[in-house]
Amino acid sequence: MRVNRNHILLLTILFIFLFPTFPSAHAYIKKSTPTENEVFDQPPQKVTIQFDEAIQPDYHSLQVFDSKGKRVDQKNERIDPANPAIIEADLQGNLPNDTYSIQWRVVSGDGHPIEGVIPFQIGQEAKGTAIAPGSKGYMPKLDLIILRWLQYMSSAVYVGILFFYLFVLPKELGQEISVRNRFSKIIVYSFITLCFSIILSLPLQATIESGLSWGKVFHINVLGNMLTNSVFGKTWITAIIMLLILWPSTFLLCYKPFKKTIWAWVSLALGIGMLRTKTFTSHAASSEKGLLPIAMDFVHLLSASIWIGSLIAMIALLTYRKNQAYFETIRRFSKWGIAIVLILSATGLYGSLLYIPNWRSLVVTDYGRALLGKVILLVIMVLFAGVNFIKGKRSHEKGIQRSLWGEFSAGIIVLILSVILTNLPTAMASPGPINETNKVKGGNYITFAATPNVIGKNTFEVTLKDRNGQPIKKIEQVTLTFKSLEMKMGDDTVQLSRVKEGKYSFKGLNFNMSGRWNVRVHVLTKDLETMDTDFKVLVGSQ
Repeated sequence: MRVNRNHILLLTILFIFLFPTFPSAHAYIKKSTPTENEVFDQPPQKVTIQFDEAIQPDYHSLQVFDSKGKRVDQKNERIDPANPAIIEADLQGNLPNDTYSIQWRVVSGDGHPIEGVIPFQIGQEAKGTAIAPGSKGYMPKLDLIILRWLQYMSSAVYVGILFFYLFVLPKELGQEISVRNRFSKIIVYSFITLCFSIILSLPLQATIESGLSWGKVFHINVLGNMLTNSVFGKTWITAIIMLLILWPSTFLLCYKPFKKTIWAWVSLALGIGMLRTKTFTSHAASSEKGLLPIAMDFVHLLSASIWIGSLIAMIALLTYRKNQAYFETIRRFSKWGIAIVLILSATGLYGSLLYIPNWRSLVVTDYGRALLGKVILLVIMVLFAGVNFIKGKRSHEKGIQRSLWGEFSAGIIVLILSVILTNLPTAMASPGPINETNKVKGGNYITFAATPNVIGKNTFEVTLKDRNGQPIKKIEQVTLTFKSLEMKMGDDTVQLSRVKEGKYSFKGLNFNMSGRWNVRVHVLTKDLETMDTDFKVLVGSQ
């Protein structure tokens, strides 16, 4: 089927003009007052938590309790009207020496609730049980995974089938009435599933943000509040409008299946538009790097959808596998498949560099492990695709059904992992402990470690070794100078204590906000020689 320039122009115009962008992200704490485990000589007047983005106006809370569980804030928690990224509350006056905990909960721009505890202390000799600090983001549950997977899958099938029909399917098969009818049924089923998943996504989001059960969210006040006061509400309205536009084109396409190719082009353009709405709540939408991350995320999703949908098409055509035109179809798609694999690899690598701070994050964070599983499954899909390419090239019918189903099954799991990744905090929020080594003058080595490498109290260690790997002796002083690269707040210098020969340590609250920090290690020997080096550290919030 030849590609008409007018069709391409129509596709481009529809694609450009149908898509607004709503910023959203997985919020995390940038700074808090008090900081985690901070000790005050005098009671603070209020508590403040600053996030990396504006938080949503509903379903937030900020409460402060003493060691006996008595609430000690003035119950006036609020979002700072001058900065919607800050939530604060005033404390009662003249609080006694004690251990206190700030218990907070907010909903980030992408509709995911985040909550945590920040302990602090008034008085050096305060009594009370130690409180475990920390924060946690939303973990995807079964209802979210099922509904979002249905939405991903139905969109992928809808777009992939149309792409396959317009760009891959040989004319000989495309003219078969049975093929057109089969494709038409798949399009109708995928559209119905898409409508079902999008409609139910509103009450689903209400359960996530409010914490209410499914039985309690079907109330006009709850759903109305979601539509008017949340970022997701705007996204949902956009998706519903897209469905209303997509319905007539799908009807005209399938009423007399694929009789007029123009409706296949229009439906493909609108289907791509539905895919575009999924990037509204992706990690890329929150990036500070402009439109490039959003574009890369969209291209990644579109490429995966074409792959999955085309596999469905080839499985639907398995009854024609004794026909040489079927193997011509596989050979044609294999050429597209090479491009798809390259695009998925490039866009996936780009996304990984944005959200994975180091190799260790791939195995110590939930986001990293899910991403690693997705990569492994993509490799399996590529191996199956290679087998199918060889069979198509040789017109070898034996085993083609099993290999196609194997490739498709791996693709289904990849989409499930994509749903989970989209709804998990990235590894940037919890990069884990740091342990890095720099080579300095004289061939010596300085190793800097920070554990757990989050806002609040950390253990800092410096290890000094010579070129032979032996501890460096005769050290007069080791200091660390902390400087935030996110905000101008001055330098903070501390001196470390000697643990043993060549090893020095300090525990402190020097990481008082998440994000990028520079830590300078300064070593002074007894011979008054110096060794200096800098470490760039990404401090987590969870």
